[in-house]
Order: sequence, then C-alpha cells, then structure tokens
Amino acid sequence: MDKDFEKKVKRKRLRVIAVILIVVALAVYLILDMNVEKADYSDSLKDQIKTAQELLSDQRNNAGNEKGQYAQYTLLAFERQIKSAKQISKSEDSEYNDKKEAYEALKDQTKEFKNAENGDVVEQSVVKKLAASKEAKEYTIEIKDKKEMTYTLDGVNVIKPVTINLTAKEEGPYYEQINHILSKLSLQGQIISFYQQGTFGGTLKVSIPIYSEKKTTGWAYKVDLKKGKLEYVSRAKIDLKAQQAAFSVEEGGDYVVLTKKIHKDAEKTVDIKKAEKAVEDKNDGGTSKDSNQNSNTGNGGGSSPATTPEEEKISVSIEIRCDTLANDLSKLEDPALEAYVPSDGTILPTTKVTVKKDSTAYDVLNRVCRNKNIQVESSYTPTYGSYYVEGINYLYEFDGGKLSGWMYKVNGSFPNYGSSEYTLKDGDKIVWVYTCDLGKDVGDNSMS
Repeated sequence: MDKDFEKKVKRKRLRVIAVILIVVALAVYLILDMNVEKADYSDSLKDQIKTAQELLSDQRNNAGNEKGQYAQYTLLAFERQIKSAKQISKSEDSEYNDKKEAYEALKDQTKEFKNAENGDVVEQSVVKKLAASKEAKEYTIEIKDKKEMTYTLDGVNVIKPVTINLTAKEEGPYYEQINHILSKLSLQGQIISFYQQGTFGGTLKVSIPIYSEKKTTGWAYKVDLKKGKLEYVSRAKIDLKAQQAAFSVEEGGDYVVLTKKIHKDAEKTVDIKKAEKAVEDKNDGGTSKDSNQNSNTGNGGGSSPATTPEEEKISVSIEIRCDTLANDLSKLEDPALEAYVPSDGTILPTTKVTVKKDSTAYDVLNRVCRNKNIQVESSYTPTYGSYYVEGINYLYEFDGGKLSGWMYKVNGSFPNYGSSEYTLKDGDKIVWVYTCDLGKDVGDNSMS
C-alpha cells in the first residue's frame, strides 16, 4: 500500500516537473522572440512588400461588387499602403526604426487585406424581389469604430436590379485629399465613401452620422477628384436627435455633406480649383476689381481722380502651444501621440501675420496652419454659429483626458465664445493652448 502510494506521488511529481519545464521553455522562447531584434529590416521589408504585391496582383482579377470579391476601393487602399512601404524601403534617409515600423505595419495590413473581401452585400436576386414586391428594407453597417450608417433600399426606386456592395467607410482611400480640399475651401463636412463600383441600380436613401447642435438642412455633394469637381447630389435632412444626415445616392464613390450650400442653382457642379482660388483671394484680401474704374470722374479738372480704396488690413500675431502635454506626457491617452508633442511645447512660435480687417481668430488659425502645413480640424456648430476646433497638429480633444481640448486667448484673456465669432483688432495677440483640466491648467478659471 505504501509502495503504491510512493509510486503515485513520484509519477505526480514527474508530471508537475515536466509541465513546469515545458512552460519555462515556452516562456523563454517567447521572451527571446520578442526581445531579439533583427539586425536590419531592409530584407524583411522587401520580402513583405513582395508578398503584399503578389497578393494584390492575384486579387485584381477578382474585383467587383459580389460577395467574396474585392471592392476597387479596397484594392486601392492596399495599393497605397504598399507604395508607402516601398518609399521607405527605397529611401536612403530611412532609418532602422522607419523600416521596422513599415515592415510591421505592412505585415498587419496584409493580414487584414486577406480578410477584406466584400461581406456586406445585397444579392441581385434579393433586389429583384424587393423591386417586384415594392417593399423596402433597411441595412445597417459600421463605417468606423462605433459609428454606423443605414441604407434604405426601396423596391419602388429600383430601376435595374444589381448586386449592391454595402461597404462604406468614413475614411476611404481619398479621405486625406478630400479633407485637404475642404480645409482649403474653409469648409467643414462629413465625408463618406461608398465602395460600390458603379451604379446602385436605382436610388438609395442613406443616413450617416454627422455632428450638429441645431436641426438644419445640409447639402450632399459627390467628390470627383479626377475631374476636379464637387457635384451637387441632393439635400440632406439633418436629424438633431439622431445626429444623422439623410440623403439620396445613385452610385458609389466619395461624398461629403455640408451645412453650407456652395453651388449655384443654375450650375450643379463646383470647380475645385476655381473655388480654392476664390477662397485664397478672399483670405488674402486685395484691391477691389473696381478700384481703377471711374478714375476720371469727380468735380472737374485739377482734382485728384476718385478711386476705391484698398481693403483695410490689420496686423496680429498667433502662437500655438501644448505645454500641459510637453510637461507631462503621461497625460496622453495614447503614447503614440508623443510624436506630435514638441519637447518645449511649441507647435507654432509667435508668428505675425497681416490679414484683412474684420478677420476672426479662427480665420487666422486656419490660414496660418494651412501655410505652415500644420494639421487642423474643426466642426461647425449651427446652434452657436461658430467653428469648434477639435484638433491641431493631430492632438485632439480628450487625447489628454476627459477634460482636455483646445482653447484660445486674445491679449491674455479667454473669450467665452467661439473663435470664428471673435473679430480681431490691429495688434491683437492670439495664443492657442491645450488644456487637460478644462482651462484651469492654462490660466482660465471661468469654468470653476
């Protein structure tokens, strides 16, 4: 009895020791695998680019709207990711960390692409049935983390039944270009990219998320980057309670919903280049077109010619700082944002600018950031009739905690209204500061 017991104890001990050895060996392997860095990521990056390129080439012939196929926009987005990796691989200025990050990013992107086939699809047969029965059906999909949109497919509006790819993204492959255009036009809008290739076979009603504090009318435009046009599509009904903008579409592509009408009724399209030029001329000021007309009118010979005076200008200064973050990087919700926090907290040193009279604090911020290539994003709040600055230099509200965001002061005082409502005077000093405590840490105690 005692011998049997001893044998059992020994066997149990041996099993425990074996398990411990296996766990230790596995842990050592994982630690070594994580900590041993490659001497050079050049070859690994090249191999990953080759793998990604082959995968992309294989799927080019599998492009379309059907389930299991790849949307053209999905292919385009992956192609751009590969090109970005190629640039880093070929650049002589690329350092070890650049190549490492590019390799790891492309590796993850390649994995994602393998599972990026069309999934949210309404088959042609289903569309035919809806058309025949004149029934309507709603489909809800995610366009970004925790953001959803709704399609309403009404059989009454179907002209020619086709398979419909419901995939849509808030940030499609052309998002940065479109956002840049809106910035240059001094516009704010909600961008949405529908991955459907070609027509929807009729008219679809869509409802997308949009931020608004007042029930108002919006205008939906299709963005055609190849033609350089913004084409008016339909009015967009903005639901204040649901924070949704509803409008109609007939084909896939890139769209933007604006709370400002930018087209003339007689002309449904807006030339982007011409519109940008008009905004630049307006922002830069200048002599009136009529300044030299009627130069000989007046009260008779000998008097000076009557001319229209040039637009009055003022001189102001602007500075952008994020000292609250620079002094304590641990306040950042995402450590990756440290790259956008200058060590001395200075995003833009004090810069003097000459602007037209009646310019606002927002006008100056928008203009200077555009000229200095500093990223800035804002949203229009109809209730207050003002723009709210969400982010500067990729640092946004809540990035430094629940009470964080951008504030501005003029001549040392914090106005209690939006920057686009603050009209500047000659000599004004504007300072944009990032707060992590609702203004208390930057000298504003009005919210206390």
